[in-house]
Amino acid sequence: MTKLSFIKIQPSIRAQKGFTLVELIVTLVLVGIIGTFTTLFMYTGLNGYLRAKDTSEGALKAQIALDRISLELKDITAIDAITPKSNPITAADSNINYSTNTLPGSRKIIYDDSEKEISIDVDNLENVLLDGVSNFTMTAGYKDLNYYSGGELEVEYIEVSFTVGDIERSFSTRIFPRNMVDDPTS
Repeated sequence: MTKLSFIKIQPSIRAQKGFTLVELIVTLVLVGIIGTFTTLFMYTGLNGYLRAKDTSEGALKAQIALDRISLELKDITAIDAITPKSNPITAADSNINYSTNTLPGSRKIIYDDSEKEISIDVDNLENVLLDGVSNFTMTAGYKDLNYYSGGELEVEYIEVSFTVGDIERSFSTRIFPRNMVDDPTS
C-alpha cells in the first residue's frame, strides 16, 4: 500500500484583511458613474412622459373645443358677417353671432386675444372652451348652393383653426351647415 503525502503550503507572510485604498476609490468612482447615468436616464424618461402627457391632454382639449364649435355651427340658420377665406376673421375681429333652430338663445363664439381663450356666449353668459390659444382664424366659403336664387351666395362651409400654445400644434375643422344660410356680407 502506498501512502499519500500532502505538501503543506505555507500562507503568505501577510494575510489580507480588507480592501486597499485604490480598490475603494475605484469602487466609489464606478458607483458614481452608474448613479449619474441612472439619474440621467430617469430624468430623461420622466421628462418625456410629462411632455407626452401634456401634449395628449392639450390635443384632447383642442379636439373637444373643435367638436363643440362644430356642434354649435352645424345647425345655424343665420350668421352675422363672417369674412371669406381670402380675408379671414383674425384675433382683431373674432366674434361671430349666429342663431340656430336646435340651440336656444342668442349665441356667439368669441376669441379673446388678450386672454388667449375661445369661449361660447349664450345670452350674455360666457363659457370658456379652451385657453392658451393663439393664431385663431375663422373663415367662410361662399357658393351659390340654391341654384334657384338667381346667383345669390350661401355659406358653403365655415373653417375654424387655431394653435394651442402649450403643445405648439395647429388644429382646424371645416363645418358644413345643414341649412341654407345666406351670405351675411351681401
